[in-house]
Parts: sequence; structure tokens; C-alpha cells
Amino acid sequence: MTPYRIAIVGSGPAGLSAAAHAARLGLSHVLLEKTDHLSDTIFKYQKGKHVMATPSQLVLRAPLDFDAGKREAVLGIWNDQIAAAGVNVQYHAEVTAITGTGDAIPGSVMKIVTRKRDGSSDTQDIQRHAPPYRLQLANGEVIVAETVILAIGTQGNPNLLACPGGDLGHVQYQLDDPTDYADEHVFVIGGGDAGIENALGLAADPAQNNTVTVVNRSAEFANAKDANVKALMAARDAGRIAIMTETSTRAIEPGWITLDTKDGEVRSACNRVIARMGSAPPRGFVEQCGVEFASSDRLAFPKLSATFESTAPGIFVVGALAGYPLIKHCMNQGHDVV
Repeated sequence: MTPYRIAIVGSGPAGLSAAAHAARLGLSHVLLEKTDHLSDTIFKYQKGKHVMATPSQLVLRAPLDFDAGKREAVLGIWNDQIAAAGVNVQYHAEVTAITGTGDAIPGSVMKIVTRKRDGSSDTQDIQRHAPPYRLQLANGEVIVAETVILAIGTQGNPNLLACPGGDLGHVQYQLDDPTDYADEHVFVIGGGDAGIENALGLAADPAQNNTVTVVNRSAEFANAKDANVKALMAARDAGRIAIMTETSTRAIEPGWITLDTKDGEVRSACNRVIARMGSAPPRGFVEQCGVEFASSDRLAFPKLSATFESTAPGIFVVGALAGYPLIKHCMNQGHDVV
């Protein structure tokens, strides 16, 4: 079996950029996507979502176009440009395991710089091992590649509600189309961009007659973009959305939600809970590939070199899994690694 020069796992912004650049350079490559469409994370954004292109001052190096716009427009441009670039895409190609030869390269040592959440870093010398890598697919196929780029993101591994009732049928972790819901009491758990945008979508049309409440554990919305926070406050001032800060979820029952607030326990009518509390790396799979993490913390990032190479030589990690969730950063990293 002739190995590909590069196998790219995941077709989000980082993976698409890497694949398009590999195609432009004429490198043997394959882009492996487990669904039947490209960029599943953005595909799952709610219908009509405005995708931001921040930071505005960052120059885009990727071979794909990207500007702020509606979800549908962004996906349409990428689909057209990936096809025009001749990218070798395999759909329904879920990677279940990645294994290497394990042969050490004599005298070859890589320096790993571990980025910590407090801003500090550690440096570690790692003995390199030789590719190629074998990528086992769920359908039984095996792909062999000299280099692997993991661009799988974290959205498939959402943080779940740990309270009683968090697994009930009316609790969901994404919102496809806010216009599907009407005449409901909806509680959106989480004060990041996803939660705010879901709440705004559910409350956008008064004819839907939804009662929408945003629940945020903190007093401030520090993890959300300023434009989203301003839109949320405007919706609150207009009476379209209620906001509960310094509040956590105690229990969920059919038709009800119980919350712990700074003023005590509150029990409210609730038809639907949409929990948008972020996500964590798919650590088990990544570690099985030979990639080490910076710590045992569930939210820790993989140990990476300055060029995004992991502790498994020849396996690179880019995008949200590397700690850079902004689309522009992801696209530049995919380009630069190739």
C-alpha cells in the first residue's frame, strides 16, 4: 500500500485549509470526514447564524476564502473551492485508531513546548519515532500516511449537565433551527457565544411566543464576544429574554427546572433545556494515537512543538484541539503545518 504524504482527519476550517494547501502544492493527500458533508462543526451551527471573522486584523494565509457572513454562505464558498481545488475527500471515513511503526530515529530529538492555561510553558525533549502511520477506519479500510494532521476539534464531545435529570429527552446540546420551536419555556444553560446566539434565535420572532431564559454560572459573560453580549442585553432590555447570572442547575424534571441562585433555590416551568457549556478534547482517542496532554485536567491541551507537532512525531494537531478555536487561527494553522 503506497502511503499518502498527508492524511488529514477532520474537515473543519483547519482541516479544509490544510487539504486545500496540500492540493495546491501537488502533495499526495486524503481528507477524512466521518459525516457526509464538510465542516461538521459549522454545518451544525443554527440556521442563519452569522459567522464572525475575528480577529479582523489577522491576515488569512489559507488558500480558501473566509469573510464574516451567514453560515450557509460560508459553507457554500468552501464547498465550491474545495471541489475546484481537487481535494481528495473521503466521506463516511471515521478514524477509530492511529498506530505508527514505533521505530526510533537515531539521534533525532524534538523539543516540545507545553503551553499552560496560566500563560507559562515547559520545554521537554522527546525522542522521535518514524512514521508511516496506519489509520483504521470504522468501515474496515486502512489508510497509510507519512504525516497525520488531527483537525478534529472538540464539538463532538460537549460538556454535559451533571445534575439529576440531565439525561432527559427534552435536554439537548445543540440547536439546529430556532424557528422549529414555539410556545415553549426554554432555558439556555451557558453564557458563551453559542448559548447567547441560541437564545437570541429562539427569541427573535415574537410570533413564536417563546419564553427564553439564559442561565450563566458567572456574574459576567467573559467568554462571549462583545457584540453578542450587547445583543443579549438589548434583548433583555426589550423584554424578549430573561437573564439569570451566578446561577447553576440543580435538577431537571419533565416540565420543570430547579436552579441554585445567589438568592436561593428557584423552581420554574420548563419545556426545553439547551445546554451550551463548551466542550472538551476527545482525550481517549487522541491519547491512543500516542499524543500526550499537558496535564490530567479534562480541559488540558496536547503537548505541541512550535510547529504544532505532537509527542507522536509526524502527528500534528491544529485548530480547537490545539487550543485555538477561532476560525481564522484554525485556517492559518492548517496552511502552516502543510
